[in-house]
Amino acid sequence: MIGEVIVHLGDTKTGSTSIQRALVQKAYEVPGSSILYPTGNHHIAMAKTLTQARRFKDRERRFRRVGEALRSSDADYGIVSAEHFQSVDPEVFAEAISAYWPGLQDRMRLVAYVRPHPDKLLSAFAERVKLGNALGSFENFTKTLSKNKAIDYLPRFSKWRQVFGDRFELRPFVRKELFREDAVADFFRFVLGHDDFRIAGGLSANTSLTVPQLALLREVHKVFSARLDELELKKNPEITEARNAMGRTTSERVRESGLGQDGEKALIPAHLAEQIQERYAEDAAALDAEFFDGTPMSDALAAIGSKTTGTAQPLKAARYFSDETVAGVRIFAGVMSEMLLNDPEQFRKLASGSRLMFMDGRGEARKEQTT
Repeated sequence: MIGEVIVHLGDTKTGSTSIQRALVQKAYEVPGSSILYPTGNHHIAMAKTLTQARRFKDRERRFRRVGEALRSSDADYGIVSAEHFQSVDPEVFAEAISAYWPGLQDRMRLVAYVRPHPDKLLSAFAERVKLGNALGSFENFTKTLSKNKAIDYLPRFSKWRQVFGDRFELRPFVRKELFREDAVADFFRFVLGHDDFRIAGGLSANTSLTVPQLALLREVHKVFSARLDELELKKNPEITEARNAMGRTTSERVRESGLGQDGEKALIPAHLAEQIQERYAEDAAALDAEFFDGTPMSDALAAIGSKTTGTAQPLKAARYFSDETVAGVRIFAGVMSEMLLNDPEQFRKLASGSRLMFMDGRGEARKEQTT
């Protein structure tokens, strides 16, 4: 049986993709220790069986397959990683572990990384633009998150600690707080409990898009939305997931191409800084007091000025690119939209399989193994 099970819970936009890339590519040296990562990419599909009703029927199958891989291995560490755990109720996860991973509960440690509130607002907005879920303004987006309390962190992380006790650890996603100022290195030190390991370079994945690059992604999704309206089609889970896959894959290819890479990074409009500080000061202070030795969350909130701008950053592709470039992107988006709507599930699989982070040395997609 596996020595220990390490469950990496995300959050989103805290280096999860880079950690998963290191695990998939075995881009590490851990003298005297062995690691099992029972998947060819991540465990998001398994995690979604805990949150999405249409996937509940797959829960037992997916959990049992991973559990069997863990129980049948003699590796020192087995790692499960899915940023979608951000959306999972820890009590539901604990029930699944008890039902499908018997004997592993007492061998388990869990870790999550939390991004300071200003950084999270920026990264979450960019992610929604990338996936086609945000076509409004940043200001309206911040109002929505404030209202639905999506990044009021304390209740969520306190519940993970309540359910899993000292087996759960929360780490601040702040560069100076991370071991070697690197998320992958920090994660491996958490796993191993020491720093006698080596991580290969070049693992950084899913880095922030520039404003021009986000504008291109928005153009892609505008074309898709217009096609949905034209056909009078309603969104459904299959179409949404296929659209998300289109956004992820396209953003990766745009980043790889270098198109728009010299543009500015997205920043918070300066006139919103004070209200963001006031809105999240209590949550930041409470999280610091409950989980950290210092005050990384409050410090980041106090330093919000370094992430603001008084200059408008419109997400309009024509502002940054030639008419020919924008027209080419729209043509490309139209072709993808037709393919997606013809068979959303097949499109999702093909788009996800073409992502660069899960390619092997021959440029072929690595296949999912046990999830």
